[in-house]
Amino acid sequence: MAAIITTPFRVLNAENFKEDVTGSSVYLAIGKSDVWSNATSDLTDTTPFVPGDHIDDTNESFQQILGMKKVTSSDISHVIPRYNYDDGQTYVAWDSNDSDIFDERFYVVTRSEFKVYKCIKAGDSVTSVQPVHTGVDPVTLGDGYTWKYMYTITTADSEKFLTNSYMPVKTLAMAPTLANTSVDFPQQSSQIGSRDSATAAGIERIEVTAAGTGYSSKPTVTISGDGTGATVSAAQVTMAGSGSNQTVASIAVTAKGTDYTIADIVISGGGGSGATARAVISPSSGHGVDPVRELGAFYIALNAQLDSAEGGDLTVGNDFRQIGIIKNPFKRATNTDSGHTSEANGAATSTIATASTLKGLKYLQMNGSADVTAYNVDCLLTGGTSGAKAYLAEIDTTNKRLYYYQNRKTGFKSFTDGSSGAAEQINGTLPTGGTSSTDATHPVQNSEFVEGSGQLVFLENRAPISRTASQIEDIKCIIEF
Repeated sequence: MAAIITTPFRVLNAENFKEDVTGSSVYLAIGKSDVWSNATSDLTDTTPFVPGDHIDDTNESFQQILGMKKVTSSDISHVIPRYNYDDGQTYVAWDSNDSDIFDERFYVVTRSEFKVYKCIKAGDSVTSVQPVHTGVDPVTLGDGYTWKYMYTITTADSEKFLTNSYMPVKTLAMAPTLANTSVDFPQQSSQIGSRDSATAAGIERIEVTAAGTGYSSKPTVTISGDGTGATVSAAQVTMAGSGSNQTVASIAVTAKGTDYTIADIVISGGGGSGATARAVISPSSGHGVDPVRELGAFYIALNAQLDSAEGGDLTVGNDFRQIGIIKNPFKRATNTDSGHTSEANGAATSTIATASTLKGLKYLQMNGSADVTAYNVDCLLTGGTSGAKAYLAEIDTTNKRLYYYQNRKTGFKSFTDGSSGAAEQINGTLPTGGTSSTDATHPVQNSEFVEGSGQLVFLENRAPISRTASQIEDIKCIIEF
């Protein structure tokens, strides 16, 4: 049985996810400071592992989270593959009968002004005239290409979502007033003008599929279908050859009409036979009215800027190798023990987190005399009593805390809780040696979120990215639906 997932359904899924961000708590998470290897003894990075789409990899990624930052509705956008306009190139014309159209270069963005155009009709050769117009109607240029202006990428959208491979696309509301008229009104005006140009679902062009033979004059071309107003005059029919052996070379549309979902092209008369053609129908609202659907925007870009330590919740002085997107993680209850009233490190809850940032690391609370500066980030911590192992990701010298995480290389054994018994020695091992110190009475404090809660919707493994207190990471994630 043959079946397909349609592009409109994929775009709808992307739209639903985008809207879901507004009504949900969605976080971008960074994690994993240890190298890509299979054993704690191997300290050399390999090529990042391919994440597995299974529970084990998902659960391990939660355990390795260093910190998370909440994403807002302004941090997310529809995007499409980026195709730059260049002279000497060949672009594909929009075609309602092309099942691969959204994998082809049927639109472009200009390099200097970031104007986006859809190719309505391709020329006979390569491009040589860059489109610059911003009017409602398609324009045919000297190289034979016909372009429809779609929109211009704003400076704000460019900074947040434009990459070498993808570019942002949006469909604006048709209401007459927008919050930011200086940015949005020109785009909105173009979309409204395109809607009102009365070419919605019209016959955009006619493609000759068979030239026929034996024509001595121009045949009559008739358009039939469920729309109205589309016509072809004799002057729009071009013949090839001469005398009684002419063929049909091309057919242009005299009037595009409107509201077609199906159309037949009937070629009759002229003394010949065998010529056939098909209609190319424009989108249901017309070209340029709904760029998101017209350009097949089933990709979503999510952008987050991580500014130094983000109030202490995002580790600096170390690196990360994983990026995740998590929807609706649960927060932990505030721990009211002495010295921890400001930390959300208590019991697990089923309350969705709403804080702008969350720290993802557990920590060992060392005693007051411990010299935590003797430890080094990325060292392997080992509990002298429990034998538990973990990677040290961050050191809080003021509060004498060692922030850590565990993964399958270290195992997930718990450190000994010293609140009701003897404290545990914590050893930190590096290739150059290690240190040890006595643990305090509250050895293990949880992260600020419940590991494994929420939905991990995106996971990417990368080469190491270093974080320092003086830099900002601009992270862009592309999700395909």
